[in-house]
Amino acid sequence: MEKDKKHLYKDFIKNAKITLKYSKNYKGTLLTILIINLIVSGIGFVTPILSAKYISYLTNGLFNNLLYIIIVQTITYIVSIFLRLISSKMNRYYDFKIKRKLQLELTRATLTIDQNILNKENSGTFIERINGATNLSSRLIRIAESIFNLLGDLGVLIVVINLDLPIGIAYTILMLISALYDKYSDNVSYKNGEKVYNLVDKTSGFISEIVRGTKDIKILNAEESFLEEADKYMNNANTVRLKSNITDEKLSTISSIISELSKLLIGLIIVYELMNGNLSIESALIIYNYKGTISCLKSDLSSIHFWISNFVLDSNRTYDILDDNKFPKEKFGNKNISKFKGHIEFKDVNFSYEENIPVLKNLNLEVLPNEVVGFVGPSGAGKSTIFNLISALNKPNSGEILFDGESINELTKDSIRGNLSVISQNAYIFNMSIEDNLRIIKKNATKKEIEKACKMACLDEFIESLPNKYKTIVGEGGVTLSGGQRQRIAIARALLLNTEVLLFDEATSSLDNTTQEKIQKAIENLKGKYTILIIAHRLSTVINSDKIYVINKGTVEGVGTHKELLKTCKIYADLYKNEDNKNWLIYKIW
Repeated sequence: MEKDKKHLYKDFIKNAKITLKYSKNYKGTLLTILIINLIVSGIGFVTPILSAKYISYLTNGLFNNLLYIIIVQTITYIVSIFLRLISSKMNRYYDFKIKRKLQLELTRATLTIDQNILNKENSGTFIERINGATNLSSRLIRIAESIFNLLGDLGVLIVVINLDLPIGIAYTILMLISALYDKYSDNVSYKNGEKVYNLVDKTSGFISEIVRGTKDIKILNAEESFLEEADKYMNNANTVRLKSNITDEKLSTISSIISELSKLLIGLIIVYELMNGNLSIESALIIYNYKGTISCLKSDLSSIHFWISNFVLDSNRTYDILDDNKFPKEKFGNKNISKFKGHIEFKDVNFSYEENIPVLKNLNLEVLPNEVVGFVGPSGAGKSTIFNLISALNKPNSGEILFDGESINELTKDSIRGNLSVISQNAYIFNMSIEDNLRIIKKNATKKEIEKACKMACLDEFIESLPNKYKTIVGEGGVTLSGGQRQRIAIARALLLNTEVLLFDEATSSLDNTTQEKIQKAIENLKGKYTILIIAHRLSTVINSDKIYVINKGTVEGVGTHKELLKTCKIYADLYKNEDNKNWLIYKIW
């Protein structure tokens, strides 16, 4: 238990520093909030004394002093309300600003996580953690408030001890008993909370997948199957949450009983001291008025522990996105290439996603500037992996990748990704207008540049046929568009960047023959101006390439032009023959 305590407070200090780092522009606001809370605590300290004086003056017939007490009480009451309103407003302002900063930073950190890790993790893991940032700053404030309340209540305890030592000792003992029990309760709640959070992560992740895969679920008529699985996730999470809530209620009830019994015992001691003449009426009134305040002393201690526990629970989950050990980040060099010529080399490159399952084996290849190079081969041969390595989404286990003679490991992120554009088979289209889908990757793009890119992607006629043209909203994932239309938007988006290298990862696989021919013509028009790499689903896409690499089982099976490979590479010849037979069959059917 002691070890857990040390770990808890160590994590609290570490995570509080991270949270406060984002408060550096709001130090004045934070300081003002703390000062206000200190003043409010001070007012709470003197109020019972004023009330006792009021009753004392009233019972002793000192009516001339009553007006003074009433005025002071009224002023302190109004000031207290006013300060609480100011504090509440400043709290909300501070909380809003810090939430925004934290969530932006966490989102940025998520975007830098190693792609292998992202592929293995559920999206719900990151969504829940980023959303968890909304509670952190407010919980720090609650901790600070509890500390101020504790200081005020300790001052009250000192006053009570001075007024009557036996009562002060009794208060202290009862407070410690209650605080120890509440600490035990908080530890139980903390452990239960961890279990609940873990199950909520898994549930959110699965629900997120259902939402994203709704179309496929409907097509497969698998709604009930997925609902059944979702119910399992929800049931597990809610069962643990229910058990946790029941436990919390039991612990809270016992704590309330202890508190009420403590108040009863204190009341009895006050009566005993009065009967024995050890306590004056005024002192008894002050102590009685403090009774509720002092009972809060143990609550403040447990409250501090409670809020620290909850802060650590949330912040550990939230800030582990920033933890390079748990979620390793992408690493880049510091050498900059402002203008990439387009010379790419692979030297004895080995790569695997999973240990002992090689995807690329001693791969050697070379792409010269302004070449059009095709990559063909069976599914799972490693073609897309080559593009992932060029894009630095993955790094080779061994071997070397060179850009213009420079090791990719030594280059900055912008030197790599700022000089190439990838058009993938399943490029994501965002739930915004066509124009915004293009402009999001190049904020300063002119209307002329956007229209030019769309024309090159054979998208302009389709856009002009729409009622809202470029302002047309396409839905999440481009759901309102056909596969070919989504693909052409992705192509236009890449062309808009006007990078030195274009990577087409089966980018024409979703296009009809007519549109594919147009895209191929566009690619032909780009020949000699850009370095173009094409992973081909259809061999017809790469027939006119300067050279074609045949990839099979992670190695280069053959390299050459279309005509050369037909003669020298059996795999290529078979692929071409099979595709030609398919085209012939389609022709016969029509």
